[in-house]
Amino acid sequence: MRLSIAHAGWLLFLSLSCGSASAAPATRIVTGDVIANRSVTLATRIMGRIIRVHATEGDQVSGGQVIVELDDTEHRAQLRIAEAARERAQAELAHRQRTRKRLQTLSQTNAVAQDALDEAVYGLEVAGANLKAAEAEIDAIKSTLAETRIKVPFDAVVIRKLAETGQVTQPGQTLYEIQDQSKLKFRARVKERDLAHIKLGDEARVTITALDDEPVAARVVKLIPYGDDRHTFIIELELPKRQGLYPGMFGKAVFE
Repeated sequence: MRLSIAHAGWLLFLSLSCGSASAAPATRIVTGDVIANRSVTLATRIMGRIIRVHATEGDQVSGGQVIVELDDTEHRAQLRIAEAARERAQAELAHRQRTRKRLQTLSQTNAVAQDALDEAVYGLEVAGANLKAAEAEIDAIKSTLAETRIKVPFDAVVIRKLAETGQVTQPGQTLYEIQDQSKLKFRARVKERDLAHIKLGDEARVTITALDDEPVAARVVKLIPYGDDRHTFIIELELPKRQGLYPGMFGKAVFE
């Protein structure tokens, strides 16, 4: 009788052990928010008065489109002055080249002192340097002129508008916030004990609360290998296109 009880206990232990070993992996649930593919702020590097704005919140804008124009009157005047200085430098250089050539010809017959020839060479070098400085000044002014036209870097949606006609901007001042919503992602924080079970390319079912919790398939496209002070790590999943899905919506991802 004792042997039968012991035998039965051993069989029960084996059954429980095998059942644990063959159990399905635990379901892992993480919560997070929908985010845009890219988000940037548009700012100016120069001080200037806004004369035109070309978009407001919710507008679709295209890459390369001018969204803000600053008054460029003063900069264009500076450009004309710099271009005139370049013309003077070019004329001076041409004159110095002719002078050196003439003195070199005379020096072959000892009709001119070496000091005069040296002075001509020096004058030519200075004229060349002055021309380079004038051209550099023009490049600098053109670069500043380009900053009077704030352009959109990629196709996007205007999320926030801070620019107003007549406003005087300061260097680094934010004028617009835009988002590339061509692709949307689900960004979530994962506890460290779950991180080892999630890797790039893994699929999950994501449900968005505002969309009646209807699940969509998503794939892990980013895993940031750095935890915060709560020992959680950030992951991002790429979401399929879906009507009514917008950045900022809350949801959950289920890994099975």
